[in-house]
Amino acid sequence: MRIDAGTIQARRDRELRAQLDSDFGVKKALDRIRTLTHGRGYGYRRRLLSRALRLTRAMSPEVADVVGDCTDMLGYRHPVEVYVVPEQVFNASCFREDHGPTVLTLSSRLLEAFSPAELRFVIGHEMGHAALNHYGIPMPLTATLRELGIPFVARDTALHLYAWCRWAEVSADRVGLLCARDPEAAASGFFKLASGMSSERVRPDLQAFSRQVDALIAAPEAREDPRDDDDTLDSFSTHPYNPVRVRAVWAFSRSAPYLQAMGMDPSGALTMEQVESIVENDLRLMEPTYLQERGDTADILRRLLFTAGLAVAAAYGGIERSEVEALSKLLGAEQSEIPSNVEAALGNLDGRIEEAKNTPLASRAQLLQHLTIIALADGAVQDEEMRLMERIAGQLGVDPRVIHQTIHGAMHPID
Repeated sequence: MRIDAGTIQARRDRELRAQLDSDFGVKKALDRIRTLTHGRGYGYRRRLLSRALRLTRAMSPEVADVVGDCTDMLGYRHPVEVYVVPEQVFNASCFREDHGPTVLTLSSRLLEAFSPAELRFVIGHEMGHAALNHYGIPMPLTATLRELGIPFVARDTALHLYAWCRWAEVSADRVGLLCARDPEAAASGFFKLASGMSSERVRPDLQAFSRQVDALIAAPEAREDPRDDDDTLDSFSTHPYNPVRVRAVWAFSRSAPYLQAMGMDPSGALTMEQVESIVENDLRLMEPTYLQERGDTADILRRLLFTAGLAVAAAYGGIERSEVEALSKLLGAEQSEIPSNVEAALGNLDGRIEEAKNTPLASRAQLLQHLTIIALADGAVQDEEMRLMERIAGQLGVDPRVIHQTIHGAMHPID
């Protein structure tokens, strides 16, 4: 079986990469990185040769065969060297420069604990990164590089860089699945990575694990500490949530390209368009919300959240401390100070709803989810609070089921 990795590359991986390759700031950052890290590839390999174990075919014919099968499948012609590093965590990485071999590293614990099929998935994943040249934009260095305190890339470009990284992981997972030829093994590998466990005392329930995505969607939480630290945001993560990756792998395993590659009948299979839609919807979980974004639209939504949050808090029994704290965690203390004349502030509610009607539907739905956090702050949602949230949903053009499902997810997280 021979595949072109580009044909199964995630759509957003391809689109974002093309956009980033043409970005002026990214180009300048890459030029600077090349200057700063000249010869790094050889130094990295030298350190591995001095501190890690380089696997030969005689030492591990199984690993050599897996690497050979994956590279043959991809038509990957660069030489590959495999190293084992003494680490007690599950970890794997791959590094390649324009010159020299591709360097694949596996932690000793991963090599000992993963099944042959799980190992094929991990190695295939790393070779997918190499085949698609994901290392052409080193991350997170490109997004964070500064000179005299000034970043090379703009903040919105940095967000695109991190989003591209997450989509690059989805593409590499698809290559890993084709190498493993076993969706169950791929998903159980994610379970081990997420839990850090390989003991038989805990049996992977992969369906329940993938359903954690629904719990993430249905139960948004206020920030524990109001802060403006970009590093705490999901949108600045280089990897998707593991449950999201499990569902993405399972979706791809039901696609026509995968079934055809496995020599199976693709009748009734998902199209790649359907697969992309499923994964894109799940990965929106990690996109910045209006609470972190900047600009007029985000300001409109934050103002509405403040006023609507006050209204929900005041709908039953007056505004309680727990409700004020929930609003503060969402907006930050500096943006959620309770006005002296609450009634006058609530008089602005309909106007602010009207102002927000043309904002993106996803953001309006998120705002309704955030209102449920305030309503639940005292431990229960009263009828008056529910009716008000449903009215706001109707005025914003959002299906009120968003409110019901979010409250159910928050109160029944293990269902």
